[in-house]
Amino acid sequence: MSKPAWEKPFAAIEPHFPHWEKTKDIIDQFIDLALNYRQSGHPGGSRSKVHALLSLLLSGVMRWDIRRPDKPFNDRFVLIAGHTCPLVYATLAALNEALRLRHEETGDDRYAVKHGARWQLTWEDLMRLRRRGGLPGHAEYEGKTLLFRWNTGPSGHGFPPSVGMAMALKRAGAGSVRVFALEGEGGYTAGAAHESINSAWGLGLDNLFVLMDWNDHGIDARPASSVMHGSPEDWFASHGWRTHGTEQGSEWSPLNRALLEAVYETDTGQRPACVWFKTRKGRGYGKFDYASHGSPHKLNSPEFWQTKETFQQRYGVRFEGFGEPAPNDAGERTEQARANFRLVADVMRADPELYRYLADRLVELGESVPERPNGFLLDTGRNPWRDRRLTDFEHYPESIWFAPGSKAPNRQGLANWGSWANAWCKREYGRPLFLAMSADLAESTNVAGFA
Repeated sequence: MSKPAWEKPFAAIEPHFPHWEKTKDIIDQFIDLALNYRQSGHPGGSRSKVHALLSLLLSGVMRWDIRRPDKPFNDRFVLIAGHTCPLVYATLAALNEALRLRHEETGDDRYAVKHGARWQLTWEDLMRLRRRGGLPGHAEYEGKTLLFRWNTGPSGHGFPPSVGMAMALKRAGAGSVRVFALEGEGGYTAGAAHESINSAWGLGLDNLFVLMDWNDHGIDARPASSVMHGSPEDWFASHGWRTHGTEQGSEWSPLNRALLEAVYETDTGQRPACVWFKTRKGRGYGKFDYASHGSPHKLNSPEFWQTKETFQQRYGVRFEGFGEPAPNDAGERTEQARANFRLVADVMRADPELYRYLADRLVELGESVPERPNGFLLDTGRNPWRDRRLTDFEHYPESIWFAPGSKAPNRQGLANWGSWANAWCKREYGRPLFLAMSADLAESTNVAGFA
């Protein structure tokens, strides 16, 4: 009997879990420092998802290039729980620090990020969290955060576009490009999430993977389970989805087994997958469950400094101003924050084995992104959405209009336009408009206006 397909990739990554653990510690500190300095943001959900995001980005299940977010066939990532964006900012800052150190060490441009300072998020950027011109409080697809493939924030907001991306890629013949969407069970309660779950199954989107952070708490004092029946197995399997998960969502081995089992499952039946992982909201932060939602510790409070003690002991460092109240002068507070961010970054600098591993792994993952998937149907060089004739309503045919004063439902008007647009697009471009939409979503060479 042959071994399951996930066992070989799991064996390949398992020896590196100690590196992931130290990287996780650095990410945790970046999250804490950013929220402490800004006194705003979401520590609980950001902390609880660190293991899952780092596993997704380093395990190999997601083919992506941190250096080239504009690659057309990077796998897609949507942070449905868009308010937990400090998680992503801190993770990108840690990974980009490894690239920066390796590039500094070698001068090799394989470790350089395209467009440099315009696209590379570093720990210095964390000091601009939720400040004008800096990193926004919800996920936004632009500039240094092109890892996000949709602007998200409200509960469930990113679920429908995740389905849309997976469908577009499938229809364009790029179904091997995966869409990963990260959410908590609070976001699952939104009506749009339920419609998306149904649609994804009906459309046969086995390239869609929802990662469910099951921590049992949102913004209310009561547990989610007190008003919401069941578990992720009930919520997704009952709708035909494949489900894999673990009760140990903050442990590398069980989490990665569940993730790899889902992605390397051979008999998908064209069904999407949910990978759930049980966590504690506010893991390691000292403020847990609903109390950690959008509520960081007070500036330089004893409770905040307590979250620094383990890191200090583990890595032989001492934070600037440790145990003391915040300086009264704004400039001094800024310099203290900068010194502490640098202190955390220097823990990576002091470990060449760690940053060399991370940088080389990121390059390896970047090189794994296909130039063009087998079976891709479209010529992305010709995009009808850029053809002004498509939106030139003054020259639309008379047949799509209703006479003034006539009564007709909106859906009929949209159907008339869609029918004409599909026929026009097929005549002019050789494919109906819905495939042109797939092309537009499948290509990424126009990311944020950059070629």
